[in-house]
Amino acid sequence: MIHKSFATEEIIAAIDLGSSHCITLIASVNPDGTLKIIGDGTVPTRGVQHGTIIALSEATDTIEQSLTKAERFCGKNINSVYLNVSGHHILSQNDKGEIAIESPEENITDSDIERAIEFARTTALPANREILNLVVRYFKIDDQPQNIPDPLGMTGTKLEANVHLITANTSILRNFEKALGNIGLGKEAFVFSGYAASEVVLSAAEKEAGVICIDIGSDITNYCVYLEGALTLSGVIPIGGRYVSQDIGQYLKVSLETAEKIKIGLANLPPITPRQPEESPKDFRQRQKEADLLRVGDFEPGQTATASKNFLVNTVIHARLKEILDMIDNDLRTHKLANKLAAGAVLVGGGAKTVNVAPIAERVLRMRARVGVPQAMDGVVKNTTDPSYATAVGLLNFAAKERSVEITETAKNSDKTNGLDNWFSKWGHKIKNFMP
Repeated sequence: MIHKSFATEEIIAAIDLGSSHCITLIASVNPDGTLKIIGDGTVPTRGVQHGTIIALSEATDTIEQSLTKAERFCGKNINSVYLNVSGHHILSQNDKGEIAIESPEENITDSDIERAIEFARTTALPANREILNLVVRYFKIDDQPQNIPDPLGMTGTKLEANVHLITANTSILRNFEKALGNIGLGKEAFVFSGYAASEVVLSAAEKEAGVICIDIGSDITNYCVYLEGALTLSGVIPIGGRYVSQDIGQYLKVSLETAEKIKIGLANLPPITPRQPEESPKDFRQRQKEADLLRVGDFEPGQTATASKNFLVNTVIHARLKEILDMIDNDLRTHKLANKLAAGAVLVGGGAKTVNVAPIAERVLRMRARVGVPQAMDGVVKNTTDPSYATAVGLLNFAAKERSVEITETAKNSDKTNGLDNWFSKWGHKIKNFMP
């Protein structure tokens, strides 16, 4: 296996600006291209709702506080970042670009691949929209029916690039740039939250079989669908985990903060042990009743209210999660994908820590489901293998891939004079920057 060498220390930073929390992760790039997290800064978010900035100064302050915390953690100064983008303004579409091979008698080259991808990028969009992310799905050569993941070196007369385009509202993106610019930060790239998360929780086998990654945030829920290894559909549902907490708060007459603690607390409760041989039926029923009793005062001192845990889980929480998942199911059915996802659903984000989320997803979506965690990374932050860190870790993963391609391209160009350009083409052409 060929490794890209990073001669000098590379530092990258990712900011997951959610509606409830802002997470900044800073990582160093090891010589082999792997990452080590060296800084973490998490603060409550102000000025952002449903993935959109509603108060520029507050959003700017949030980013600055999160970044400063991470910088102090590792003693590094950051000048530019990778930032997530979400919100109901996100749309997706599949498109294609077809070009004639420059030299039909020769092999398909990097240049041919790049031209086909760029041609697909030139699709007409409304004036207020722009491409956020372009992900190559597959290629086709001439009239062959097979989908080809990598056509480099093959022979043909026509090359078709099939791509997945994730688009965003232009003015919303400009406001994010303003928030960064107000504190002297440059933008390395914007990345759709759902795409970033899916790339660090899904396996290649799941993508091939067909899978949906559902990122349940605070105000919104993002999702990405993969079929036959290719990103096929991306979308956003305008409801998130905060709505579950609000329902709990309204039912128990407690603050949103307390309701959030109760929601997480219910997910961490140990199951009640079965009836013991020496235990009478009456004692067992009493133990069940006691185990089902939720004392609000355990989460908010001074409160005397009580409630049934089973009622909260099976009625209040279940109803809101079902609403979110029903909307996703409707989208899948609209695009005729509901019965094609053999690998099921993978749930991430803070909302994925809600009690019974996977069983509810299995019932509503009629497919198997699991809670996903991002791939483990070396470094000082131990809790990145947590569903709520999926987007932040995904942004770092995106950055590492992008930097790896840049290093490979630089090396390839510098070695063209000694005949090594074909060798580098084989291992590092630019298509890898677009592939899922």
